[in-house]
Amino acid sequence: MPFYQKLGEMPRKHHIWFSRDGAGPGYRNEGIYYEHVVTTEGFNEAYSIMYHLRPPTRVRNVKLLKCEELKKVTDSPLRHHHLKTANIPRKGDLYTGRIPILFNQDVIAYRSRPAKAYDKFEYYKNGGADEIIFVFKG
Repeated sequence: MPFYQKLGEMPRKHHIWFSRDGAGPGYRNEGIYYEHVVTTEGFNEAYSIMYHLRPPTRVRNVKLLKCEELKKVTDSPLRHHHLKTANIPRKGDLYTGRIPILFNQDVIAYRSRPAKAYDKFEYYKNGGADEIIFVFKG
C-alpha cells in the first residue's frame, strides 16, 4: 500500500481538473493548476505529483552536452592529492565549462568556473542521469 504525504491544497483524486478558485485566471485564463508527475523509478515505485501555476512541460530546446574523454592515470600510487580547483581557468557557462576532476566506473566529479553569467531564464535538466549540483558562490 503506498503512503501519501499531503502538503498544501490538492484535488480529491489524481489526474483530474484542479480549479484555482479565487486565485484568478491561469496561464492561459483556464483558472487551473497544472499537474506534474515526477519519478525516477517509474510508476510502480514512489512518485510525487506537484501542481504549478504555469505548465511545467514547456521545453525551449534540447541539446546534447559533449563529454570530454576521460583519461585514466596508469598505476598511480595511492596517495593524498591537493586538487587546486580554484586555479582552473574560467570558461563557458555552468554546464559547458565543466572539467572532470575525479571519476570511477559509477560517478564523475566535475568542477566548473563559468566565464559568463547564468541567465535567470535559462534552466537545465539532465534527462539521462542523476546529478547533484553544488553551488559554492553566486
